[in-house]
Amino acid sequence: MPENPSTQPAGVPSGAPAPSEQRPLAGPVILRAIVALVFGAVTVFWGTPTAAGAAWGLAAYFVGLAAARAWLLREEGRAGDSAVRPTAAVRLVSSACFGLAAALGLGLGAAPEAAVIAVGGAVAFALTGVADVVAAVIGRARSPLARDELIAGAVHLGAGVLLPFVAGLGVHALLGVAGGAAIITGVLLLIGGLSLRHDSAAQPDVA
Repeated sequence: MPENPSTQPAGVPSGAPAPSEQRPLAGPVILRAIVALVFGAVTVFWGTPTAAGAAWGLAAYFVGLAAARAWLLREEGRAGDSAVRPTAAVRLVSSACFGLAAALGLGLGAAPEAAVIAVGGAVAFALTGVADVVAAVIGRARSPLARDELIAGAVHLGAGVLLPFVAGLGVHALLGVAGGAAIITGVLLLIGGLSLRHDSAAQPDVA
């Protein structure tokens, strides 16, 4: 019996965009993964971080995440099928949360102290985590990124919860928690982004 060409591959949401619409999503996902992995690598190999260095490192991380999310929203909004475009709620929450996280990150440089980094970093991680979870839940039936965004959001929320508890251990411990979360999400999203590129190249569009 011939296969039905409209059947979705296993694990792909039934309302997911066609391969040609998934392809543009790979770039911003891979960019976010690279930002996270670079930040994570810095935290691993930085033996004696200063408070100012940690503050600006987190600032660069959250600014990079905001840029990647803005690019992702742009590419999703340009999808040919209106059913797979992000809803107004997703766009609002994502833009507001990632933008505020970037602003908070930049604000850490004004008062580079362990306690400030812990609280500010926790709020920034929580904001990006909430944005990822909201996007995943609302887009669970159509977005190829929903599962990865849900996991990334949970990891960021976890980091946001942990940061204040390790503030007393110093800047190195704060970067350890933040960098650990970044590495986990970076690896996850790099695999997801490369999978999007591979799947979009391997699966021809079917009318």
